[in-house]
Amino acid sequence: MNNAMPSRQPCLSKSAMSPVRRLDRWARAAIRGCDWFVSSQVIQKPPNWDANHGRFRYNVHIPSGFSTWGLGWTQARAVMCLLPAHERTGDDRYRESARLGLGYAAMLQDLDRRHPRTFGVFREETPHSSFAYPRDATEVADAFLQWYAYTGDRDARERAELFLSWFRRHALVRLPRFGLWVRGVVRFDRPASTESPLACEMGCITILAHAYRVTGKRVYKDLALTLADTTLRNYLRDSSGPFRSRPSAIMAHHVSSDGIIYNDDGGGVGLLNAYCLSRQVRYRDAALRMADYFGMRSDRIPLYSGIGAVANFLLETDRVVGSHAHRRAAERLGKQLLALQVQSGSPLVCGAFRGEDEDPKGYVPGSLRDAFATTRVTAYAVLTLFKLEGAVWPRGYSTVF
Repeated sequence: MNNAMPSRQPCLSKSAMSPVRRLDRWARAAIRGCDWFVSSQVIQKPPNWDANHGRFRYNVHIPSGFSTWGLGWTQARAVMCLLPAHERTGDDRYRESARLGLGYAAMLQDLDRRHPRTFGVFREETPHSSFAYPRDATEVADAFLQWYAYTGDRDARERAELFLSWFRRHALVRLPRFGLWVRGVVRFDRPASTESPLACEMGCITILAHAYRVTGKRVYKDLALTLADTTLRNYLRDSSGPFRSRPSAIMAHHVSSDGIIYNDDGGGVGLLNAYCLSRQVRYRDAALRMADYFGMRSDRIPLYSGIGAVANFLLETDRVVGSHAHRRAAERLGKQLLALQVQSGSPLVCGAFRGEDEDPKGYVPGSLRDAFATTRVTAYAVLTLFKLEGAVWPRGYSTVF
């Protein structure tokens, strides 16, 4: 953790200042977000050796600099942003930062064949946790697949496939009156417990679609479509509108208190991927109904992370169906993202996007939600802003691979 007070320095990306880059406003903001990943990354410097070398931040309290180190998915989403930053600018800082981040993620993977229950899994953090969140770990696998697609590094592909083999053996469960789904948590120190389905598992569809495109193995395609069917059956009960969960008095980082899932963790893009894999129009039509719903809304999305998640989905929908029907709505949300970017301060916060949808008092007592720079909001924002510019199209949360 770092409790140093941030300085009040303007933050301008070196890439954004370069006259040869010709970045538009969307790309300039995306690059500044990637600069935050680079600048706030944990780097071991002698004489302080640190097993967190390469680790990215989960969030940072802007007034104090108090920071929390990230989990596996934090690493993954940073990599998903840094690779298109390198592609867009040619600046090797972004590629190197992604490489270091994946180096930390590689340490989370259990490669001890003597223990089949854990072999291949990505644990959550160092020191190695006694559990894994399969949905989070699929993002780590996806980041390795994206690194492989970008660099040709076969070790990255092998790591992703070792995890996906573990995923198929240990992460799937058939829930009564629900269908085949993904466990929220797998614990290694106790038997599996009875659990309720979590909506965020919808995002696994996209990662499985990416795995199919990389490997050509039909098992990934079949599983992606099965999970897409479960998603349609349980979260799109209405003939129109967004994904919905059971209403609750509590607003969380995926769902508002009325049950609307704004941060669907890639579920909408998952349906688009299911359509691309199968050409079954029911997936496309469901995604279009959701996109039309969000496109017609004029009120502000109540979750910080939902702004970029919805905008990204709208852009992906237009790309899949070959239209610009939702471009204006995506740009409106993009402007909201720009207003969330931290424009000055220390490298721990500068360029990041603010907003903590979890209870902020769990990190800093008495703090407000907009007092945090977070990977969750920054990653969604960066991916969306690159797609708004359109010069490169990130593989993260995408139908493009």
